[in-house]
Amino acid sequence: MANTYFKFKTFTIEQKNCAMKVTTDACLFGAWIAKHLPSSHLVMDIGGGTGLLSLMVAQKNNSKITSVEIEAECYQQLQENIQHSPYAEKVNAIHADILNFSTDLVFDAILSNPPFFEQQLKSDKQSINQARHDESLLLEDLFKKSNALLNSNGSFFVLLPFYRNEECLMLANKNGFFPTRICAVKQSPNHKPFRTMYWFEKKQQSCTEESLTISNSNGSYTEDFSELLKDYYLNL
Repeated sequence: MANTYFKFKTFTIEQKNCAMKVTTDACLFGAWIAKHLPSSHLVMDIGGGTGLLSLMVAQKNNSKITSVEIEAECYQQLQENIQHSPYAEKVNAIHADILNFSTDLVFDAILSNPPFFEQQLKSDKQSINQARHDESLLLEDLFKKSNALLNSNGSFFVLLPFYRNEECLMLANKNGFFPTRICAVKQSPNHKPFRTMYWFEKKQQSCTEESLTISNSNGSYTEDFSELLKDYYLNL
């Protein structure tokens, strides 16, 4: 039987009650955010899930992080993962639909690994549909809500399938965001990009475009991937 948890160097992600499990691209995204996140005081993780992104950022950043999760069982898992980590004082889990969530706080940064798939084959499990499909959180609604929650100098980090790049940039511009850094992610040198990591801000500026490959042709991790994940993965 496969493990129901994913163990990192400083914390463990238990995931048996969450529809969306720990993935390599999500781990890469968390490490990429932690590397580039400006010094921030208040951070929000929209769609907290297992707590992966929140805890990866908490390991490197002294900010207070609010992690919002809509699905009830996953929220319980999120709470447990936070409480069992060394970063419980940094991360606060909230059970809420982000579209109905209101607060007097204004955030310095927002990060999100949102539901990816529009109009694609669905599971018969509602929790999986909610986690994977964006009927519960459309990309445009995510941009609108993030704009409302962020201060004027705020940063917004989001991970999406590569094929949604044109749509993402259009919706970002429509909702007052401009790309600061865009990173296309490939599985190996022989693969085309399958994910894109974005860093948006509300001010227009030059954008750094880059690419990152996870594995070498022989299956080993690339130097770039290893450098980002070395403080997290047990065997790096």
